[in-house]
Amino acid sequence: MLSNQSPFATLIGNHLRVGAVIHKHCDFTTPPKEKFLVVASLEPRLLVLLINSEINQFYVQQRLDHFHVPIPKAEHDFLTHDSYTNCVEAHSAFDCSQIRQEIIDNYANVFKGWLTDECLEAVYHAV
Repeated sequence: MLSNQSPFATLIGNHLRVGAVIHKHCDFTTPPKEKFLVVASLEPRLLVLLINSEINQFYVQQRLDHFHVPIPKAEHDFLTHDSYTNCVEAHSAFDCSQIRQEIIDNYANVFKGWLTDECLEAVYHAV
């Protein structure tokens, strides 16, 4: 974190922590698209989990559907419908300091909130 940042910018940048939900364009999805992502780790690198509106049938057929944690819309106001966190695979597609700066520069469009404690605990156990 830059030492010449304002205290407000530092506070906003500190929103990036495990359990935070960010909204980013993902080149690694097929097709590439805007996605909600859960921060799973910051050290040694930023790892995120995808949030999807449904469980892909591939995971159901492979009996990996139990690694998808339900994220109820009623408890997460950034969602438009009930969704699932895919805990099968974490992605390291973004630079942590870059995402932190994007949160500072464009807070409302990048930072969306946090998973509830119950959902975060379920993600922890699924991972």
